[in-house]
Amino acid sequence: MVLSYNKVMFPPEQSHKVAEAWAEWLKDNPPDPSIEKTICVGVRSTEDGMALAIGIGDVAKGKAKEALVRNTAQNLFIAGKVPGLRYKAEIMLDVSEAFKLLGMTAPEKY
Repeated sequence: MVLSYNKVMFPPEQSHKVAEAWAEWLKDNPPDPSIEKTICVGVRSTEDGMALAIGIGDVAKGKAKEALVRNTAQNLFIAGKVPGLRYKAEIMLDVSEAFKLLGMTAPEKY
């Protein structure tokens, strides 16, 4: 499985603006399951008092570039509306895919 990992950090006092901007983005850019299916979205605070939203998605085969472009576009849209927002979008491999790169099979547990 190829995963998208989207991390968005922002001052907690900007939470309402982040939620509004995300909802606005989704109105015009609904999720596209042919590119990526959301596994989870979570929010927590960091040790330095920032709010941290994390999204993890299951990227469709051959769609890593499209998923990364889409996540980055969403982050840029929200960042343009929220002072102090920082983000990072990444593509990761699950253990099974990582082992395949090594020419190995992952342990059955994974």
